[in-house]
Amino acid sequence: MRKKHLIITNGAVITNELITRGTVVTIGDRIMYVGNEEEGEKIKEAAIPGVFEIIDAQGGYIAPGFIDVHMHGSAGLELMDGTEEAIRTIARYLAKSGTVAFLPSTVTALKDKTRAVAELVAGYQGAEDEAEVLGIHLEGPYINQQYKGAQYGPAIRRADLKELAELYTILGSKLRLVTLAPEIPGSLEAIAWLKERGVTVSIGHSDASYEEALAGFEAGITHATHTYNGMRGLHHREPGVLGAILATPGIWAELIADLVHVHPGAIKVLLRSVGVERTILITDAVQATGLPDGEYMLGDQKIFVQAGAARLAEGNLAGSTLTMLRAIKNMIDTVGVSIPDAFRMASFNPAQSLGLEDMGWIQEGNRADFAILTEDFTVQKTIIAGRIAYSADE
Repeated sequence: MRKKHLIITNGAVITNELITRGTVVTIGDRIMYVGNEEEGEKIKEAAIPGVFEIIDAQGGYIAPGFIDVHMHGSAGLELMDGTEEAIRTIARYLAKSGTVAFLPSTVTALKDKTRAVAELVAGYQGAEDEAEVLGIHLEGPYINQQYKGAQYGPAIRRADLKELAELYTILGSKLRLVTLAPEIPGSLEAIAWLKERGVTVSIGHSDASYEEALAGFEAGITHATHTYNGMRGLHHREPGVLGAILATPGIWAELIADLVHVHPGAIKVLLRSVGVERTILITDAVQATGLPDGEYMLGDQKIFVQAGAARLAEGNLAGSTLTMLRAIKNMIDTVGVSIPDAFRMASFNPAQSLGLEDMGWIQEGNRADFAILTEDFTVQKTIIAGRIAYSADE
């Protein structure tokens, strides 16, 4: 794919405020200018021919590229397939969908399978037409059977520092995010151990009481996995995991905004409590994403997709077939958030939750990651670190 300095113009730039007629200039993999079209025209006139590539957004949107910190698969494959082909297929599908970086997520599995997947991600080398693999999200196995959802019950186990140390030896800084239940024996020690190594820890698939959840936050949890789903809910005499998330400042709250997992009214409650500043849109996408209804797999279990909703045979929701753009549109059209706020939750917030300070937002000095969209939010181009990773007209 081509890599040149870029001048992107004739589009609405989505940043802290919507610049309705804006221009963005990149040098290498960095954003060097963000501003209005009038100034952008002067830059275009002064640009040395052949050095800059001019991209016309054609009246659409110049949006920050999306970052998905929780997704399992798409286009017929998933991380737990354990193959390089699976990661490559997912990464290419995501690039076509405007996602510039992601964390492929495990599901609860036996130790050998989890280790093999960790080795795969640790050694993976992406191509230029792929979204960047930031590392791995270990969802389980240290979770509560009571709220396992679509996780594989026989492989659920107590937190194991020896196993975590082995995985960290394999992955190092690519062990980015771990979902666990703080009430499970050994979890508080595991949380502290992970925090010391800079790994983000998330509460999820948890039956913790309000007090147990707060103890997890005190130990180092800063993140909540698919808020509302897979956790003890809110009761006025026992606020549970959900109550602790809503009441505690500083927690990043994931949200599956497919309007199946969470009612729009409950989404509004989350935004009132946590705010758009701390809410993270995720897809929790499974291998059926981008494909017709039918029978698929999630780890070691069959899932059934009907009307786009993925479930186990017994009816439990099993991830989603959501794309990040559909989540953004749902937040704008149904929940009523502003365009900048919807995109913030899909890009800036997930980047911040993982400590990626120079990613996730269109501002000078940041990495040059963009989704160029039509007025109706169809992806025309995806630009990752200054290179055109996907173009609809090629």
